[in-house]
Amino acid sequence: MKKLLTLLLVTCVSVTTYASHLLGGMIAVGQTSQDSTSVGVWLITDPQGISSPNSIYVEKWEMNSVGWYTQNGTITLTKGTSSTFQGHTVVNYTSDYLDLDSNKYRFIYKNCCWGMINNSQNSFNSEFVISADYWHIPNNSTPFAGVPLLINQQVNTLNTMKPIWGVINYFMNEVDGDSVNVTQSDLYSSYSNGTFVSQTYTPLNLQVSNDSISWTPSSLGKYATGFEISDYRNGQLIGVQRIQWTFMVVNSTLDIEEVEQTKHYQVYDFFGNLFYEGENIPYNYMKGLYIIFDGNKTEKIHVVK
Repeated sequence: MKKLLTLLLVTCVSVTTYASHLLGGMIAVGQTSQDSTSVGVWLITDPQGISSPNSIYVEKWEMNSVGWYTQNGTITLTKGTSSTFQGHTVVNYTSDYLDLDSNKYRFIYKNCCWGMINNSQNSFNSEFVISADYWHIPNNSTPFAGVPLLINQQVNTLNTMKPIWGVINYFMNEVDGDSVNVTQSDLYSSYSNGTFVSQTYTPLNLQVSNDSISWTPSSLGKYATGFEISDYRNGQLIGVQRIQWTFMVVNSTLDIEEVEQTKHYQVYDFFGNLFYEGENIPYNYMKGLYIIFDGNKTEKIHVVK
C-alpha cells in the first residue's frame, strides 16, 4: 500500500520520462502514524537518453549503540508521476509502508553518474548522492518540495527564488510546525565509511537563507551545488536532508515557462488510502478521520455526522 508521499512532491502534466543525466533531487520521509511511514524520492533529469526505471533502490542505514550509521537493508521505491519543469523532467518514486523502530535513520539514493558540470573537475567520475537523516519520533515528517528550485538562471542577472517557505507560491513546506534551516552545502562524489565525500569543485557564490536563494552567475553553462535542510523540534535536531542541484545558466529566462500552482486537494483516510482527489472536498460523503493535502499544507480533520 502506498502512502501519500508521492503526492506531497511535484505533480504536473504527465509525460513520458527520458533521462541520461540526473540534474537534482531530494528525499523525503512521511509519517501518518508511528507504524505508517514511507520514503519518497523525486529526481530532475534532462529530457534525452534512456527511459527512467520503474523502480529505484534507497539504502537504509540505522544508528547503532555507539552512534554510527550502519546499513541494514535497501528499500524499493516505485515510479509514480512524471512531469515537466523548465524544459526538464521530474520523476516521483515512493515506497510502501515501513515498520521503523524508535531510532535515527539515514536513507541514501545513489546513481552513477553526473554529466559535465562547469564548476567540477571530476563530475563524470562522481556518483549522484542525495539523502535524508530521519529521527523516527511521533508526528515527524521531513520537509518536502512544493515545486523544484528554479533550474534556469539568467547570466549576469540577480536571480532570486522566494519565498523558500510559505503557503503561497512556496518552494518548500514543513508540515509538523518544527523549525527549519536551509544552507548551501557540498557537491558530493560518493558516500564512503559513513561520510559524504565531496567532488573537486568550485563552490557557487549563492546567498542562501530561509527566506530566499539568490545568485548572479557570470558565465553560461551548467553549475551544480548542494543544499541542506535541517529540521529542529524544541531546539533539538530531528532530521537533515541533503539535496543536490544543477543550475542551467542561459542568456535569458524571459521565454521560459514557469510552473503556477493551482488549488487541488487530495483526501486520505487514516489508513493511507486515497479517498478523493479534485477541487471540491466532498464533506457530505465523509465520516471519521481524514488527512487533507492542498498543495500548501497537510491537515488532519474529524468529520462527525
